[in-house]
Amino acid sequence: MLNIDIYHTNQCLSLELPLPTEVLAGELRAFHVEKPMNDITQEDFTLTPTSELGEHFMKLVRPEDSLQSIATYCRTPDTLRGGARQALVDLIMADRFRDLDHMHDYLQYGPDALHGFMRLTRDGRSVLLPTKEINMYHCFGPQTPMGLTRLAEMELEPVSELGRRLMAEFQPYSDTVAIANLACELVKIPAFAQADLGKFMEGVRVFQMPMDTETLNFYCPLFVRQYDPGTEEYEPADSVYLARNEDDVRAALQAWTDGKDETEFLDDGLQPKIASLGWEIERFGGEVYGKAICEIRAPLTDSEQAELAQWLSEHASDGLLENFGEYPIKTGDGDLYVSFWDYNSEGYMLPEDEFRAQMLGEPAQDSQGMGGMEAMA
Repeated sequence: MLNIDIYHTNQCLSLELPLPTEVLAGELRAFHVEKPMNDITQEDFTLTPTSELGEHFMKLVRPEDSLQSIATYCRTPDTLRGGARQALVDLIMADRFRDLDHMHDYLQYGPDALHGFMRLTRDGRSVLLPTKEINMYHCFGPQTPMGLTRLAEMELEPVSELGRRLMAEFQPYSDTVAIANLACELVKIPAFAQADLGKFMEGVRVFQMPMDTETLNFYCPLFVRQYDPGTEEYEPADSVYLARNEDDVRAALQAWTDGKDETEFLDDGLQPKIASLGWEIERFGGEVYGKAICEIRAPLTDSEQAELAQWLSEHASDGLLENFGEYPIKTGDGDLYVSFWDYNSEGYMLPEDEFRAQMLGEPAQDSQGMGGMEAMA
């Protein structure tokens, strides 16, 4: 539930959403607000949340959204019942909607419009298919790659009729999570959705061959600033603020990078060897550092690993993370601005073994995974 304050001629009218739009319109007329509800935007009102759900819902509202649309969407969760309403509440609480239009797609087309056809569960954690394999890998932790994880090791729950049909065609002890994910992606295409699913799955199995991957992590410093309203300048923030608000920063970073694949921008020599790239933060010795997670299909030479480290460093400043540092992260200590790069400092991008050796005093060890991946000199 939201409270909405309408400001007009130095007076304030407080309304509570959701209300029937005709009631809202009557209240506005009584308050001498002559604009139609579709023409009243955030320039004419402010929103005040009255619940945790309201706080999350406010994040969906854009400056151009009208009072009419906001009133409509606010009413929608209360018109749903049972599991459907709870699913919508869970999605809002998890910040899964980009904006009200994204929410509208969910309400019109159901969960399949956002996530796919099945829910995948392991060790009490769940993701909805289809999604990028790297996202599933992060969700479940550094375990067996999705291309080698058999469905018999997981739990699949259909979220649609098509999901139930697909599940009937899976072979749990031979089909992998990667195969299930690919099947869910392809049946979005009408021609595949109408195909004989038995023959369809045979083609998916031929197409999706299991592939070993190895995780190669790189670490870099983080640069934290706070805005000082007194000086109207951004001041460096002590690292204690970053450590204290680690969860808020991680959630903001995940929202910023969610679903974005940078591997297509790699140079031709590296691209075939890199399955996926992701960004995280991780705490070491009381400090929080940036972390690049690279899934490697084939061994990297020393020069290739150095090239990858340089590419990651450049993309932290000019690629996906370029503007992340300008994004205010709401925390209990105020707005924090966290960058993976800084114009005035000499940063670094070190492979994990070298990072541990230099920052934590651990001896560096050559990584021998994937047939001999070596640490960057």
